[in-house]
Amino acid sequence: MPITQVSVFLDNRPGSLSEAMNQLDKNQIEIFALSIADAGEFGLVRMITENPQKTTEILEENDFNLAKSKKNTQVTATFISEKNKISKITKILAQKNLNIDYAYSSAVHIDGKVALILRIDKVEEAEDLLSKNGVEILKLDEIKKYFQ
Repeated sequence: MPITQVSVFLDNRPGSLSEAMNQLDKNQIEIFALSIADAGEFGLVRMITENPQKTTEILEENDFNLAKSKKNTQVTATFISEKNKISKITKILAQKNLNIDYAYSSAVHIDGKVALILRIDKVEEAEDLLSKNGVEILKLDEIKKYFQ
């Protein structure tokens, strides 16, 4: 089951990220994974939070500009481990011609494993393929459990 990611454009200036994070902290929203990419005058912040819908509402209510493109909202999370290295995961996807648009790691670390967030062009097909090849796919509820 794909995970909903929240993406927000922030002014590329000191304090902009702090303002957004402050709003989430004020509303007790936990962030499990975060990626920041420079896009000139703006930065694109992608995040996995405990409640994507509430995160979206809070940011919109506070006049933040959310990236609402459906293409950027569904992601896959998996653990990177000795058994399931990034090289294995990328090979499985490449053999079926599934493209990884981007990836970032999570704050979730369990027993020496780190969660990897992947945006793959055909998310559900990719998750099914990875699962059939022994790669554990994480659901948002599992990430929440691990984060506590």
